[in-house]
Parts: sequence; structure tokens; C-alpha cells
Amino acid sequence: MRLLIINASPRREGNISKMLSQAAAVAKDAGAECDVISLYDKDIRPCRGCMACRTTLACPIRDDMASIAEAIKSADRIVIGTPCYWANMPGILKNMFDRLVYIFIADGKHGIPRPLLKGKRAVVIVTATTPMPFARLFGQTTGTVKSITRILMMGGIKLTTSLQIGGTRKHDITERNLHRVDRLMKRLLK
Repeated sequence: MRLLIINASPRREGNISKMLSQAAAVAKDAGAECDVISLYDKDIRPCRGCMACRTTLACPIRDDMASIAEAIKSADRIVIGTPCYWANMPGILKNMFDRLVYIFIADGKHGIPRPLLKGKRAVVIVTATTPMPFARLFGQTTGTVKSITRILMMGGIKLTTSLQIGGTRKHDITERNLHRVDRLMKRLLK
């Protein structure tokens, strides 16, 4: 099994990075091949909306997106870790998804999008500075998960589960949270 971990946090030693390191360790212990992509370490330029990718099946912009596209296509399972920015994903993650429309969907009959990544499963890990339960009640973490889930679903990727952690501005990730990552990964790797 091939696992891809996408880190959408700008903080190399932050809470998302710690939880994704735990996820990678669990995956490797389970015998999975594991690749990690830190989006903030990549050259990812904005989508220009040219739609060339919809006919050529490749983005004309020359940066690191081609290798990210290949990593997603070759993965069986995907973990996306991201901080919550205004009840949504950070711009770099949204930019990644915008640039990868051609690997997620094709034009189906009558113009209805047809998913291209069926059979893949994913989990989403989200942190927010707003403490729980308010991060959920105010739609902070839930908004982020919903936005990502909609995109994954359009591509045919099934969301196995999500982990939403609030109150991270004043508190680091706890052992309990890391155990939750363990359980989440065991579900994903089944």
C-alpha cells in the first residue's frame, strides 16, 4: 500500500507536522510505503484558469505541481494535514487543488464531471486556534473538513474520517491527540 501525506502547514515543527510525523510512523510500522509532501517547501504557482489542463491532461505552468500530481495518482491512501484559516483550508492547499483539476475529474456525459481517482481513501487532520467545542460550533474545523471533502469526493476519493483539534494557539498536541492519530491511521490503512 502506498500512502501520501500532504502537509499544508507552514510550520515545520508545528502541531500539524507533529501529527503527520506520527501518521507516517504508524504507516511505516504497518508496512506501507510512505511519501510526505510539505506544500510550503514546493514551488506552487497560482492557477491561471486557462483550462489547458482539461484537454492536454497536464498543467502548462512549470513548477512542482507535476510531481505532486504523480504522487497523488500513485497513492492508495492520502492524509491531508492542515491548519484552519477562516473556516477553510490555507491558500496553498486550495491552490494545489485548483491546479490538479485534470487529475481529479474529466468531462462526463452532458458535461457532468466524472471522478478519476475512484478507489482511493483519505483522512483529513485539521487544527484551529479556536478551542473546542467552539471550533466545531462556529464551523471553523468543520468548514475546513467540508471544503476538502467536497473536492476529494468530486475526484472519487472517499473520506474515511477526520480529526479536528481545537485550541492549538495556546496548547501543543497532547499524547491523547497522538493516540487519536494512531487510531485514525489504523482505520485508513485497513
